[in-house]
Amino acid sequence: MRSHKTQFSFWLSGFIDAEGNFQVFLDRQYLRTQFRIRLHIDDVDVLYKIKEFLGVGTVEKYNDNCLYSIRNIKEMNQILFPLLDPHKLISTKYLDYIDFKLVVNYLTHSNSTRLSEEKLEWAKDIMKNMNSGRTSYNYSLITKDLIEINPYWLLGFIEGEATFGFKNLSPYFQLGQHIRSRYLLQQISLYLQSLPKTFTFTKNSKPPRISNALHTNATISVISIQNVDALYDYLLFFLLNLPFQSRKAVDFYYWSIALHLNKFGHFYVTDGFQLAVEIAKYINKARYSTNENKVNPPSITTINNILQLDLPIKLTEEMLHIDLARSYSRLNKNRKIWIYDKNKLLRSEPFTTYVDAMVAIGYSRNSTAARRTINTGKLVGGRFTFFSKLQNFKEDD
Repeated sequence: MRSHKTQFSFWLSGFIDAEGNFQVFLDRQYLRTQFRIRLHIDDVDVLYKIKEFLGVGTVEKYNDNCLYSIRNIKEMNQILFPLLDPHKLISTKYLDYIDFKLVVNYLTHSNSTRLSEEKLEWAKDIMKNMNSGRTSYNYSLITKDLIEINPYWLLGFIEGEATFGFKNLSPYFQLGQHIRSRYLLQQISLYLQSLPKTFTFTKNSKPPRISNALHTNATISVISIQNVDALYDYLLFFLLNLPFQSRKAVDFYYWSIALHLNKFGHFYVTDGFQLAVEIAKYINKARYSTNENKVNPPSITTINNILQLDLPIKLTEEMLHIDLARSYSRLNKNRKIWIYDKNKLLRSEPFTTYVDAMVAIGYSRNSTAARRTINTGKLVGGRFTFFSKLQNFKEDD
């Protein structure tokens, strides 16, 4: 059992890999260094946790942002480096850390921060090739030791970089990095695929299948898990057993409730569906205090009442989530689905199955977009909306 100090040290290493920044800069001819973590103001408490844990540094607030920084050379040598040397950074940020330490070491043994012409060129060369300016990556420096994913490091990295999100109200987990750190996403994928099955009720659920795709700008590589059974049976309880430190916990816990609604079938009854809609509207950037359209989270009473509903279909050991979803789909024989194409009714008669509705707009028979967006007003394919009742849209809507 690791001590709290060791756990938090690994967590902080992962969080720095995600959110930390090592800066070297010139103030005229004077060489300066600074380590910092910048976050949204809602997460200022986590910066105070870090400051309390390290015992050094400052926390500052700037409108919507907050900043933790260490500028003192002695504190870097005595506190920051002894933390990060044994709890190693494993993203490409480690290369910035190496250059940063090189400069700090020079300043530690120099009589002055004012640079000679020769040292000025040396410093400029380092600065030009750090952080976003770096074009050369010596991966052997990062991978010279076997990269071993620590669960607390991974939690810190997740709190900085991951998304607990929804696509057409279907929960997904996503983690993105610049393509230069694709090697790291591969290691994280292997780790997630090796997670033990914690919820063993569903007999035939398989370990997470990790999909990998390039973001639309072609510089961000994204790994994701979208299968409800894999998310619930493998990932959910792994994360529930780890101590979140930031407000990412809020997203995760509400997302977990929505995942539970899907797994056990509450999502497919009216009240459960509406709860999933409320959760999807609340989490991630929508919950920020600075969001002008911020909505309130669903109440605990509402959540408990829905979780106690008697459901018409019960999950059994043999059922995968897709089997449960199909069972609910067959349950409603009098379904009516009205499709609107940019607020214009697609046809005068309603569709009676989600399959027919999706095929009518050119989608696969297996698509769940209609079932998961009906009555939410969300666009499918940038143009189609689905409703169980006729809508009265105005001409200019």
